[in-house]
Amino acid sequence: MFTDKTVLVTGAGGGLGQAIVRAFHEAGANVVIADIALDSAQALAEELTGRALAVALDVSSENDWQRALEQAEQAFGLVSVVVNNAGFFQPNIAFEAMPLALWRRHFSVNADGVFLGCKHAINHMKGRVQGAVVNIGSGMSIKAVATASAYCASKAAVLMTTRTAAASAGPYGIRVNAVLPGAVPTNMLMGNLVAGQEEEALLDNLRGYSALGRLAQPDDIARAVLFLADPRNSAITGIYLPVDGGNMPGA
Repeated sequence: MFTDKTVLVTGAGGGLGQAIVRAFHEAGANVVIADIALDSAQALAEELTGRALAVALDVSSENDWQRALEQAEQAFGLVSVVVNNAGFFQPNIAFEAMPLALWRRHFSVNADGVFLGCKHAINHMKGRVQGAVVNIGSGMSIKAVATASAYCASKAAVLMTTRTAAASAGPYGIRVNAVLPGAVPTNMLMGNLVAGQEEEALLDNLRGYSALGRLAQPDDIARAVLFLADPRNSAITGIYLPVDGGNMPGA
């Protein structure tokens, strides 16, 4: 379904990013593996068999976005899918103790990065290709966690950015949607460990919030991204799709 399509994924060297890249590559796409840590992007590109390009991208930099899309076009042609996956999370800080600089760091990556990704994806695609943008929000976009205020607020911004971008991009045949992962066992999630807590204890606690009694895996998130990016689902735009095992808001 994505044969000969070019897909750019940000934060592609991390746990979710790698799963998303692999899924698109397996589906036949040319993949642009974008990450601020170029070494991790290059390692993944070398592992895949052709149709993969690693690029350095700080998602909070407008110049980086322009350069990355130009590199992608030079290598593979027009980009038809952009996945705004890059994220930043510093957990376990009380709201009243949150430093302003750290609050702004969350917004720089999680909110500004998604805004710039949508903006430049639309400008790259409009009038040239009917494409799709998929933003990665979070279950904490809609569920407050007192010790993750900056992350919750910045990921909540992703939802309205998705809807306003979808409204603007629709006339060009470009769709913009979001996936909201719940807790997924990645290195970022393990950052929630507190002193003396074992990994399995953390995971067991998080499974308790799921109606299915399980956590989503990186591949579950990747399949949701492919679903929303699939041109066969051309009537879907401006929505957010929770993938969290039934971790209901307010539960």
